[in-house]
Amino acid sequence: MKHSSDMLSPRRGHPQVVPPKQLVPITTRDRGPATFFHGREREIQAFQKAQTDARASSGGTIFLIQDAPGAGKSALLHECAQRAAEDGWRVAEITNDALYDPAALADAVDVPYATKSTVHRETRWRAGLSSSVALFRRGAEGMSSEYAGRALRRVLEAAATPNGLVLVLDEAQTLRTLHGRQCQPALETTLALIHNGKIGAPVILLAGGLGMSRSVLGQFSISRFERGRVMGLGRLSVMAERAVIRDWLVRAGGARGESEYLARWIDTIAAECYGWPQHIQNYAVAAAQRLLDTGGVLTAQVSTEALAEGRDARVEYYDARVEDLDRADRVALARLLRQAGDGCALDTSELIAAFSSSGTPGGGLDVLRSALHKGVVVKRRDGRFEIPIPSMHTWLVQEYADSARTLPPMPRAAEGPAPARQRTTPRRSDNRDRDPGLGR
Repeated sequence: MKHSSDMLSPRRGHPQVVPPKQLVPITTRDRGPATFFHGREREIQAFQKAQTDARASSGGTIFLIQDAPGAGKSALLHECAQRAAEDGWRVAEITNDALYDPAALADAVDVPYATKSTVHRETRWRAGLSSSVALFRRGAEGMSSEYAGRALRRVLEAAATPNGLVLVLDEAQTLRTLHGRQCQPALETTLALIHNGKIGAPVILLAGGLGMSRSVLGQFSISRFERGRVMGLGRLSVMAERAVIRDWLVRAGGARGESEYLARWIDTIAAECYGWPQHIQNYAVAAAQRLLDTGGVLTAQVSTEALAEGRDARVEYYDARVEDLDRADRVALARLLRQAGDGCALDTSELIAAFSSSGTPGGGLDVLRSALHKGVVVKRRDGRFEIPIPSMHTWLVQEYADSARTLPPMPRAAEGPAPARQRTTPRRSDNRDRDPGLGR
């Protein structure tokens, strides 16, 4: 072991960090429950209010959580569902077909259901034969919307008695693929029954999806939501972010040593994550693994290897967001961002004009829709658009608007004086406007 001033050297009177005896395994997942969940109190309270209202009225609602990829939507869905189950609600995860196919819904909520296609369904249960499934599904697609609507309602009524039903639907934006299909009338009927509280029992559709999910629901005649029923996430609070990082370091990485060193590690990692859950996981997992490899010993500075891994993962995340955009469109967007300045929102007309100038077939509006779908830009309540993460703004400008491919260790978001535009994203008080290290 190396001996240096950076290694752990306990000093009398200084508080020490002691890891738990049983560490949490280091596992990562693209979506699903968070290994360590903190924050989102506002969203959880809003969902609990929806539960209270649904039980009081024996009605229901659609509760929608939407934001860009990596904002923690799936983790929040799981947290809300878990709390609902603890409160006595029946909770069932569903896929899109459960909203128009009575048999799929019955399977998801675990209630008996029989149709003329029962023989195919029994074959499916017992043998899982793909041919039988195909026959049964064709029968469901061909079912009249009126019959399907009545059957779906009966299933929901049975599942919601006596304590209420929460249906959990992730990736709600994919419902758009069903628009214009034969199943659309039945789907609209189900959504309307739930959203308007017409089941006669408390039923909540807890849905999560990308930022256009509300507009997608609008294609199925769900246009009005009660106040507090549509939630955007954005970054974690500073306290929640630090709590998640600490859990990864101590409870998963087994960090041990001076609490001052632990605070430095948390500060350094947080400074690069901007409160974004995907970044927090990437950086904190890398740091926790490095701690495990060294017996959990905290040093005065964060492992440079861990920071490098976090930065590489961050760039991979941004690359994945823009992969469906042609390079000309990426350059057009980056130049517009550099002109607008850090933290400024963009009008629809500005984005369409920029994308149209790139010459991409289909026009600027199609490119904007693609950028929305991938979470490159998000639409705000005032109808304007912004880049969801400050460091992504910086990366786009440097990667596609600037000529240099090798990025400096401490980049600035824009070159030269920015036009006199009103900032729309408040700066955080912990120097988060600086982005330490986006280089490849």
